[in-house]
Amino acid sequence: MSLHFGRWLKLDKTQLRQLVFLSYCHGLGKIGLPDAVLLNAGSLNEEDWAKVREYPEISALICNQLPVLREFAPLVRSHQERIDGTGYPDGLKGEKIPFIVQVFQLVNIADAIISKRLYRSRDGSATDRRYWLQAVEEITREMEAKARDPELCEKFFRFLELFYQGGT
Repeated sequence: MSLHFGRWLKLDKTQLRQLVFLSYCHGLGKIGLPDAVLLNAGSLNEEDWAKVREYPEISALICNQLPVLREFAPLVRSHQERIDGTGYPDGLKGEKIPFIVQVFQLVNIADAIISKRLYRSRDGSATDRRYWLQAVEEITREMEAKARDPELCEKFFRFLELFYQGGT
């Protein structure tokens, strides 16, 4: 979905490449999380949340070790930041968060809700409208809380409508 949204936004070739690599590499650091944390379907305690907040840094460190991925490390590191400064690991705000990261974040939120996960089963497929609506509701909540760029969110909602209808 990242590539489709990027093309729909008419991103240039470099931006599309960044978006694709960010999509592939953002979760590399999760390899270091204990299964009890990674597969937890309930609430995490503060100690477990502290572990989760480390994974973007670990993902970036992994990228830095591989010459082909090194240029993407800053993007990977910042993929859990929020424009209101409440994200992690660095508490970046506003335009300090690269545009490509903000694009990816919307797709990542939607994907997390729409897709089946090891810790959560889904009755129905990813094309089930109720999951898409849940994604829109979650992004809307974050947008209203000033954690997401409203203009980019509105573009994503238009994209989702077309994507869901098979029009992209």
